[in-house]
Amino acid sequence: MNRISWLLAGILLASGTLSASAQWSKQVELYHWVDFPIEAPGADDGIDKWDVEGSCVWTHESGAVRRTSLLWYSGGKDTYVYRFGGSLPGRWTGTTRSPVAALDGRELTVDVVPSSNPDRIGWSGQRSDEPTAWAHQKGPAGQLVKCTPILIMMPDVGHWHDDLARMRAYVAEFHENHGFNGGHISTIGRSWFEIGSTASLRTVPAAPDVRTFAALEAAASEWSERGGWLHLWMWGKGGSGDFSNLPGGYDGAHSRRINRYLAARLGPVPGWSMGIGWDVEFWADQAKIKWWLDDLVPRLGGWHHWLGARYSDSDIGQGRDPEPANKGEYLARGIIWNTLRPGSEQYAGWEHWATTTSDSAIDAGLAAFADRPMMSEDRFRRREGAWPQKDFRSDDDILTEIPRWANRGVGAIYGRLLDRNVQGSETWPNRAAIKAVIESIDQ
Repeated sequence: MNRISWLLAGILLASGTLSASAQWSKQVELYHWVDFPIEAPGADDGIDKWDVEGSCVWTHESGAVRRTSLLWYSGGKDTYVYRFGGSLPGRWTGTTRSPVAALDGRELTVDVVPSSNPDRIGWSGQRSDEPTAWAHQKGPAGQLVKCTPILIMMPDVGHWHDDLARMRAYVAEFHENHGFNGGHISTIGRSWFEIGSTASLRTVPAAPDVRTFAALEAAASEWSERGGWLHLWMWGKGGSGDFSNLPGGYDGAHSRRINRYLAARLGPVPGWSMGIGWDVEFWADQAKIKWWLDDLVPRLGGWHHWLGARYSDSDIGQGRDPEPANKGEYLARGIIWNTLRPGSEQYAGWEHWATTTSDSAIDAGLAAFADRPMMSEDRFRRREGAWPQKDFRSDDDILTEIPRWANRGVGAIYGRLLDRNVQGSETWPNRAAIKAVIESIDQ
């Protein structure tokens, strides 16, 4: 069965709407997800359909593992959905709870059967024997396997959400021909509410844009089927990226609703991690970042996804980039912001500069964050621009930088951006050499 068939099979398993007489049991392959849509006319009595709440607690047949999924509104008619992600083989039983009678007390069953794709990966997690390792589930028993993210810059969702074949062709090029094991999608920002808009967050509509979620689910699945990662930046910087600009502020109704939908729709989908945004020292503070982490992590319901925030080495902020961004000092505020949640939940995100960051500075970061994985999130780029001191000077620089970071277990993002008309990274002329280097990484 080819990769497209696997994805189509997942869609078929997720189809169908539950009624009082419907089949309550479904089957899904390991590291896939399945949906239980339920028709509930009148569920929105007195409230918005997007705010109808419910949850489903899933228990594995062993009795030792539980997951919790949140209800989400489909965006169409009166259909609401409980989603389940198959993280371990065997039978799972779920019981729903909701103030809405039609969504309450449902007894659901899912049989998780072996994966037909041996390359497919599941959810992330922390290995007790190597807490700094990036690891995700792989294999028939759900064990955690080390896989350091070596990510390529992808086009924003607004450029391909209505053409998934374009996204899949992009992933195929950079996985099969370049060797990258994952992708990075930068500031989603206003696209959570309007996929085609990059305007200010101050005027976003209240409802989530279901097209954004569908696009991210497809991208995560594409990388998961290939054994790779998808790394996202939820917000960003400035008027279109700082989520304190949302109506009601960073902890208002808009923000809480989008977090709930992120957890409900993407939590049971494997293969992704997320940073709150970039240059956080310029626009955030400890309270804002901690609120985001504390609100989102519990909503994920046990389906593990690494969350974090990209910090630089400077305590300057105040709207201008530090010079230099990384001195290998790892100042106190950045360490605090990167350890607001336990090392099993929050990765350490840091800004480093390509080629100019010394080996000892990388090692100092690993020592500073010895209880969690680390990602260098400023994107190592080949480009012509305002920051030549932190970019690759030649296409061959990537051949030495990838092993320097990946062999230490530090995730990183790469891109070639010489053509301003190209969204995401251009292809690299030395792609065969890049693939050979990545295949030589000791995982």
